[in-house]
Amino acid sequence: MKKVLIIAYDFPPTRTSGVYRPLKFAKYLPEFGWQPIILTVKNYPRDFMDETLLDQLPPETLIKRAYSWEPIRLEKALFTRLFKRTSQAAPSEGNSDPGKRKSRTTLLSLIRKYILSPLSWFTSSFLYVPDYKIGWLPVAVYKGLKTIRREKIDLIFSTSPPETDHIVALFLKLITGKPWVADFRDPWTDNSLKQDFPRLRRKFENWLEHIVIRKAENIVHVGHGWARLAREKFSDVSPEKHHAITNGFDEADFKEINAAEILERNKTRYLNLVNIGTLYEQSAFEHFLKGFEKALASGKIGNNVRITFVGHVIPMWRQVLERQPFKDHIDLVGLKSHGATIRLMAAADVLMLTPLGGNEQEETRHIPGKIFELIRTGRPIFMTGWKGECSEIIEKSGVGKFVPCDNMDLISKTIIEYLEKKANGELKTTPNWDYINRFERKNLTGDLAKLLESTLEKCP
Repeated sequence: MKKVLIIAYDFPPTRTSGVYRPLKFAKYLPEFGWQPIILTVKNYPRDFMDETLLDQLPPETLIKRAYSWEPIRLEKALFTRLFKRTSQAAPSEGNSDPGKRKSRTTLLSLIRKYILSPLSWFTSSFLYVPDYKIGWLPVAVYKGLKTIRREKIDLIFSTSPPETDHIVALFLKLITGKPWVADFRDPWTDNSLKQDFPRLRRKFENWLEHIVIRKAENIVHVGHGWARLAREKFSDVSPEKHHAITNGFDEADFKEINAAEILERNKTRYLNLVNIGTLYEQSAFEHFLKGFEKALASGKIGNNVRITFVGHVIPMWRQVLERQPFKDHIDLVGLKSHGATIRLMAAADVLMLTPLGGNEQEETRHIPGKIFELIRTGRPIFMTGWKGECSEIIEKSGVGKFVPCDNMDLISKTIIEYLEKKANGELKTTPNWDYINRFERKNLTGDLAKLLESTLEKCP
């Protein structure tokens, strides 16, 4: 077998939205003649874990882990220790002196405002470039070089975010001359999260991205829109370098899932809307919530609608959802294992989809990775957002309905209609399986394998 080094900071057992793409590629590449060897982080974040994900890999898969030195972790721990605990501490009883407590709190606030906060802004703006994982770079390059030589690697494949993965691959490419394919799960500089950075940093990252685009033999994007944008932006680079391979669903994950049986077993009298994945600040969820509030105010749904949130809900949204008029209609179940999450999808009356926003490019081109598992369930999908590639997939799949996020009346009306259909036993879909099956992970890995083969042929 030919050997490919997959550079992926995000990889199981940690569980983020970014682990599934490299995991599924690594799972199926051996069936197409490629042996994957993974280079990932050793001291991985342990906030969200799912040990079962590693069971999907062939037993012989090599995983090389490199230590990452990340000052941001120390910085966060310091802020938590100094401020979070202080703000949550209850007043002491007995002989405590309120004046001393107030004086200490004031001093800490001054330290935070005039020393730590400016220092944090400076480090995040100018030291953590291109991202907070840059401390992984030196050890990852060292480990990667050893792996390339010891395992006789044929090709390098890096996937971002974090963009540090591509910087590691760039160094390995320059040192070893091995062919390199760079995979962008999200845009790098065309990202609304980067727009608030200082101009000097944005200029430097544009330069870095340009180098990556030029030096890599091929570039992979998760959507055709992003591929077209990159061709236009980097016009000095051959447009043939850019390819689109979407995310997808793994049929093996659904092997023991019978959506009809699960739905019947979990049948409820109320309409069960289910939202899968992290709720971000800049997303269409804000618009959905306004439409839902309008539906509640109409008096037509009463207590007959519940929304189940599976995954991480940022504090901002958690505070909103835990207040009226939403509180009695919300169920926050937190993060679940991947298998349990799929079963919750299958048990939904309607699956919600509120994609990320931020700017026009993201709103029209962003395709959430979870969309493919959602359409695979065959359950109705209610998408609130912006017209673009995501809404096109929903409509072509035959299982979803798209409502523009600026139409609150239609959002409200659609929720009420779903409730009426549930009461009448009419919550049905007509999935376009020929279209949906295009996004099966094994088929997509076959597309990647062909690209790796052609890359190798051009670089003897």
